[in-house]
Amino acid sequence: MDNDDALLADLRRIAATVDGPPDAVLAAARAAFLTRDLDGELALLVADSRTTDDTGAYAAIRAGTDQDAQGRWMLSFEGGGVQVDMEVEERAGRVRLIGQFSGASGDEYLLESGGRQRRIEVDDLGRFIVDDIEHGPIRLRCHAVDGAPITTVWVTI
Repeated sequence: MDNDDALLADLRRIAATVDGPPDAVLAAARAAFLTRDLDGELALLVADSRTTDDTGAYAAIRAGTDQDAQGRWMLSFEGGGVQVDMEVEERAGRVRLIGQFSGASGDEYLLESGGRQRRIEVDDLGRFIVDDIEHGPIRLRCHAVDGAPITTVWVTI
């Protein structure tokens, strides 16, 4: 190795140590690899009130009189016979999800964010509330009526 190659190797090492990838990028990368399920169905995002135009099914929902509320929007996912509809509520720097699974069954409902899994309590009608979520990429996991694993695409909240 000549002097130029040695210098470049040292500069790369220093740059990686001093200015590595942002924590959010590392967390999203870990989550993508640690929680992959190649046998599962993917539930795609079919509606987002933040991006749906006047002809779409959603009208944007924004907080009115509550000073602490920063915004609300709706998301819908479909795939593998399962539909997930939820309201995302931003409040004081954290996020709350209020939603419902349709066409899902079983006892295991999970929220994945930042490389971690969190169990979701779901009632007999498929309704759920999850409080105190950090901003960033999330996805939901459940099982369809036939037992097939269903995973929503990642969305950033």
